[in-house]
Amino acid sequence: MSEIDVTFMYAVHDAFQRDLERLAAMAEGGDASGAAVEAGWERFKAFLHVHHTAEDTHLWPVLRAKGASPAVLDRMEDEHAGLEALLDAVGGAVAAGSAEQLADAARLLADELGDHCEHEEQDALPLVKELLTVQEWKAFGAEQRHQVGSAAMFFPWLLDGADPGMRRKVFDAVPPPVRVLHRFVWSPRYRRAPRWHAPLSA
Repeated sequence: MSEIDVTFMYAVHDAFQRDLERLAAMAEGGDASGAAVEAGWERFKAFLHVHHTAEDTHLWPVLRAKGASPAVLDRMEDEHAGLEALLDAVGGAVAAGSAEQLADAARLLADELGDHCEHEEQDALPLVKELLTVQEWKAFGAEQRHQVGSAAMFFPWLLDGADPGMRRKVFDAVPPPVRVLHRFVWSPRYRRAPRWHAPLSA
């Protein structure tokens, strides 16, 4: 029997945290407006929405139907809802171009989203591995791919700044053409586009 592979869950969580750390660092350095900030925010929002929507529609309900802990699943849904105000605060700061406001809002969102991802990994993923079939897990992944639409943007974003171990795990989980396209087409194009960057070393 095949085992459920949760590599992408961890990789996505890492990417969300990396993005918010970069945004906060940019804002703390005085960069709170312009194409990179705006494009990065739209990209972050889109991928977070896809991830949480797929969980709310194709993961938590399936686990509930299989008798998973209601307390854990209620917490997952409540934390999703609780992030909305923090997302609005970051969006407002991006729109206003206020570096101080954006830095504070990004740090708050990073803390809350980081806590949520940790709770998910510690409490919800064990339920996934215990109760879901491989087919049900794949259906959850397929829903995310359907909502994302374009692998050409998703993979470079996912792996931007990922450590070598995580990159290997992700590439081991996808067909070889994805690796080739990522290296020679998708990643170069992504890096030419406006995006959030890690702060330069002093």
